[in-house]
Amino acid sequence: MSRLRIRGKLLAIVMAATASALLLAGAVLLGAEWLRGRRELVRDLEALATIVADQTSASLAFEDPGSAAEVLRSLRAKQHVAAGCVYRLDGRRFASYSGRGEVGRCPERAPRQGGQPSLTGQRIAGGVAEQWVPVIAGDHPVGIVFLRSDLRYLARGLRLQALALAGALLLAALAALLLSLRLQRIIAAPLEELADAATLASEGDYTVRVTPKSEDEIAQLGDNFNRMLAQIQQRDDALLAAKGALELRVEERTRALAEELRERRRAEAELEKKNRDLEASNRELDDFAYVASHDLKEPLRGIHNYAGFLLEDYQDRLDEPGREKLQTLMRLTGRMESLIDTLLHFSRVGRVDLAVSDVDLGQVVAELLDSLRPGLAEAKAEVRVATPLPVVRADRARVDEVFRDLIVNGVKYNVSANPSVEIGALPPGSRAGSETPPPEAGPVFFVRDNGIGIPERHQGVIFDIFKRLHGRDAYGGGTGAGLTIVKKVVERHGGRIWLQSAPGEGTTFFFTLPGPVDAARGRRDEGA
Repeated sequence: MSRLRIRGKLLAIVMAATASALLLAGAVLLGAEWLRGRRELVRDLEALATIVADQTSASLAFEDPGSAAEVLRSLRAKQHVAAGCVYRLDGRRFASYSGRGEVGRCPERAPRQGGQPSLTGQRIAGGVAEQWVPVIAGDHPVGIVFLRSDLRYLARGLRLQALALAGALLLAALAALLLSLRLQRIIAAPLEELADAATLASEGDYTVRVTPKSEDEIAQLGDNFNRMLAQIQQRDDALLAAKGALELRVEERTRALAEELRERRRAEAELEKKNRDLEASNRELDDFAYVASHDLKEPLRGIHNYAGFLLEDYQDRLDEPGREKLQTLMRLTGRMESLIDTLLHFSRVGRVDLAVSDVDLGQVVAELLDSLRPGLAEAKAEVRVATPLPVVRADRARVDEVFRDLIVNGVKYNVSANPSVEIGALPPGSRAGSETPPPEAGPVFFVRDNGIGIPERHQGVIFDIFKRLHGRDAYGGGTGAGLTIVKKVVERHGGRIWLQSAPGEGTTFFFTLPGPVDAARGRRDEGA
């Protein structure tokens, strides 16, 4: 169709529309004729059944099946009647008339409904129409007349009508073809002229023009085409004049872009150098924190021990203020040692390579809860795993530490008589709190508690190291570095951690573990 010229397309459209209309009209006529014929056949079948019932009432009353069979044989005059039967009231066959084939056989028993013979009914299915009516003698039914009509009788009549209709449609289509061959030239000729002119114009000849031969839309299209060619010719001259100036501007812009690209490359190189310097500075700062913390432990432990010796050996020589000062010194050095241990642990998290493997988080949490069982029982706390936990690529010990810190915090910062913690995982891309991480971030894990909650103004600082929102000894004390380490572990696995909380409503921590981003980076701990 796409390769035909306009004449062929117009002819094809006219013929397709004509053929579609004729076929649709023929189908409607045949359908209407089929419905009309079927209604008349069913009506005729019902009338015949009533007549046969009237004529066989005496035969049933006097137990004369022969006369009833004679009445049924008179149905041969009706070609569409395939079978007829007379049944007693109990459904047994009394007399019958049978045609040919399976359709021409009467049922052995009368149609039934609810376990009893049906006196009246009609059924159309499987190419046959069936009608049964009661035989009345006096005022009481004495039997049932059953007639079956073969609907194929209608089909034979429809075939003849379809053949006649097909002939009429063929003649109408031939007439439409002859008429369209004459009329399509009125539209096709101007369009073909316009197409030839457009071909010449596409080859660069803008002097060509078309000659309108009428005053319709095609003629208007030709006039517009001529004006368009004139405008194109004028603009072509203007474009040639502007070409030189444009080429000069392009050349200047190209030189400017090249200079801009060189500047950008220099800036990127400088930024890369600064990033390397920053990374080296962070690494040196990490090393310094580790070494300083490591080296401070020994003298601090000595101070603590000597203070203990003094308090033990010279207790009877010291007055009460002296003993209190030594006890304060021991308490402060103990807290300092705890802070240094925490700083060493935090430094070790960033220095030691991750031991990455396939980790079953369900098994990790089960073993963790088993180890925490005594403390949970003492606090009357309940920890529930709400959803199955998947297998991830991670460092088993570090992930254990994440769940441990979050569970312990949920029980520790809790004033409920029955603290509870809920652990689970959401499918990738699920909304978690106020955020919806991308699907490539993997499952979203959550640890939810019914604790004291965190005010919104403090939620931005709880991950800072040594940051406590309560007094030093409140809620069991601590260094305030647990959540800092949790955040460090999650980020080393390429994930993020955030929370949703309100005072008195508990806290839910969400985090992702898409996979380690620096498993091969870092340095092995050389001892603490």
